[in-house]
Amino acid sequence: MIKIHHCGMRQMEEKHVANQVDLMVWNNRLDLLALSNFKGEVQVHRLHWQKVWNLPPPKENVTVDAMAWRPDGKALAIGYSHGTVCIVDIEDKEIIDKYDFSYETSEEFYTAKNYGIPCITWAVKAGTLESAVEYNLYDDPAIFLPKPPSPSNTYKNQVTEDISKNFKENQDQTQLSMLMIAYGSGNIYMSVFGRYPYGTVHLSQITKDDCGEYKILDINLSDDFSVMQVLYSDTNNNIHLSLVNTSILSAYAEELFVVATRHSQIVNMVTNLDKTMISITEAWEHILLEMDTKMAYYASSVPDGGVSADLLELLMLGVPSDELEVFLLNELTAKGLKKFGNSVELSYSTIQKLVLKQLNIVGQSLTYYLAELRGLTRIPDRYKVLGLEEKLVTEAIKASCAFLNKCLELQQVIDVSMRNYKAFFRWLFLVIVRLLDEQTSSDFVKITQQELTHIADFLYNFDNVQVDNNDTAEKPVKFNLERLGQYLQDQELTILPDDEDNPWHKYLRENSCLLKDNDTIFSMMDFRRFSLVQQQNYLKLAVGKIFDVRTKDVGKYFTVLYNLKCHQNVNKIARNNFRISQIFDASEDRFMMAFTDTEIIKEEIYFVSVNVKERLCNATCCKYSFSSCLLCDDDETPERNLYILDLQFYSSEYLSVLVKHPSVDDSTIFIQVPLKIVLENSIEFNMKSKSLLVFNEKVPKKNISPLLDSSVYKVLEKMDGFRIAVSGSRKVAVVLSNSNRKVRVFEMEINEDEEDETLDTTPLSQTSRT
Repeated sequence: MIKIHHCGMRQMEEKHVANQVDLMVWNNRLDLLALSNFKGEVQVHRLHWQKVWNLPPPKENVTVDAMAWRPDGKALAIGYSHGTVCIVDIEDKEIIDKYDFSYETSEEFYTAKNYGIPCITWAVKAGTLESAVEYNLYDDPAIFLPKPPSPSNTYKNQVTEDISKNFKENQDQTQLSMLMIAYGSGNIYMSVFGRYPYGTVHLSQITKDDCGEYKILDINLSDDFSVMQVLYSDTNNNIHLSLVNTSILSAYAEELFVVATRHSQIVNMVTNLDKTMISITEAWEHILLEMDTKMAYYASSVPDGGVSADLLELLMLGVPSDELEVFLLNELTAKGLKKFGNSVELSYSTIQKLVLKQLNIVGQSLTYYLAELRGLTRIPDRYKVLGLEEKLVTEAIKASCAFLNKCLELQQVIDVSMRNYKAFFRWLFLVIVRLLDEQTSSDFVKITQQELTHIADFLYNFDNVQVDNNDTAEKPVKFNLERLGQYLQDQELTILPDDEDNPWHKYLRENSCLLKDNDTIFSMMDFRRFSLVQQQNYLKLAVGKIFDVRTKDVGKYFTVLYNLKCHQNVNKIARNNFRISQIFDASEDRFMMAFTDTEIIKEEIYFVSVNVKERLCNATCCKYSFSSCLLCDDDETPERNLYILDLQFYSSEYLSVLVKHPSVDDSTIFIQVPLKIVLENSIEFNMKSKSLLVFNEKVPKKNISPLLDSSVYKVLEKMDGFRIAVSGSRKVAVVLSNSNRKVRVFEMEINEDEEDETLDTTPLSQTSRT
């Protein structure tokens, strides 16, 4: 017998939960447990069952298929049954990223099927990345550019500290992590840090087996990312184990980190631009809403172009039309107009600051990061293998420069608009005062000839009638109150800037040869009619094309080492019945995999170990079971096989197994199976055999109960168990009852003296409900 030490279990909590629990996953860095229930909610609890937060499902009738913690423990990936995956911040349950794998379309049958998210794995590569710890002068644009400040908190939706938080998270990453999401009929989506989209690979690409649809059951990566082990089932419900050569991930780990870091910085800058644009638009809409509404009402009562004509006539002749006079006296007041004019001036100043100190600086940083990214694409054979295309990056740089140019253009428009607005409101104020025969200060009465010219130019472009074919006469006619607004709409400019004297345009007209076959110098004329919103959308589209995984064929870099048929002709695999767990033992360079089916196999665990050291891939397997002799040494009592309820690798040394008690219906047995015993009773098989069925009739079933010491198991009285979740790194376990409504939390590996004192103690908290 082999006796294990310090593997006692101390019960910490027992809880009855309001909603039936479905999945349970421990955080391997923090004492946190993520739970999902049949309502699709996800809850995070601390070790002593203190609820951290509750996240409702994204929509009705959606449940959770899979969950995985980010290796640093600060985020949780949640895969939903309708094909969406959300990455949730552990601190405030904010959704950091969201992926949609809702449907996969079949070209043959022109149908769309929803497969859900059968598996999520978040692996971390062993060792510290040099690129993460070595100082690089060019990594921080703050050395060359000002740090982008947050916009004014006057308006909601302003840029908050989430940008700097994302930067900090990225800087804290010293190890490469890879998020792998199974979806569709055998697809694996791969994302570095859960943010940079590396690409999607289909099993048929690497197994060279076009049998049709697959269901991926579990994925695991070796600690150096050189080998991936995938367990999947085919259309005939045969279970396969595939070992895939992913050495590209290992060989280009440093490059993956660098590109993923640049991607994160670029995405953060684009997000910053989005939020700043929202602030600018809200500021503009806020200050113009009142005046816009009133002027639109008047415009609807006069012929097209009548607003401009009436105001120009008033400016030149000093006599308003009857309709205009009624409008000015009834809708506007001198006091209100003066106050509104001051608000407009203040808000214009705010917008100008947002453009100057936010959009410009963020745009410059974005251009800087894109230029760095283009520099990487020019390094031979190092970054091209990651799918970066220099042409696409160059187009994004041009789009970023065009956006900066549009920001400069907008600043000039703001300067002119502020000047014209101040003159317009002061003139309109004087007109109303004169119509009311009121007095005002002599200084305020003075309007220079230059100001009159500005007002006339302003009024000349006042009307901008845009009537759709289905518009009715009752609908107010749109007009152009000022030139700033056209830049903040998703449509072409109606009043183009006067750029005839623009030095850059003049220079390019005089030196047209500079534009030929040049990826650095380009004309802005293609974007002349773009509004700022259109220019921003163009920029986002150009940046998106760089990281568009649909154009990347990463599957060509992966090759299959071995593809093994483990189990043949089983019934349809049901998610609630199939139990599988994988682990990579770094000390021995081997994968270990164990699975069972609570409906079909019931009393057996199928175990496979594959040593991948130097790609030799030596493999062993065994079937083993437990019998009632585990509990007593009475030879006269007939042995009964124990039904296996659940299993999960606790560590590379132990497999945690939950079995049904042979004689007490409301009790179960928790076993810490030493893997040394399992390995010693495994037999070697030839992985190269093409006709190989791993678990064939020649593989004997071994009852390992006589080999186990009493210290490796614990009877859980009055606990009709159904599912477990364990964590060797946190030394914790949780057992879920068959009703899905009761859980027990255990602390593992305590001393025997502590175990004797506490194992049979039931906390008072077990009677409370959450």
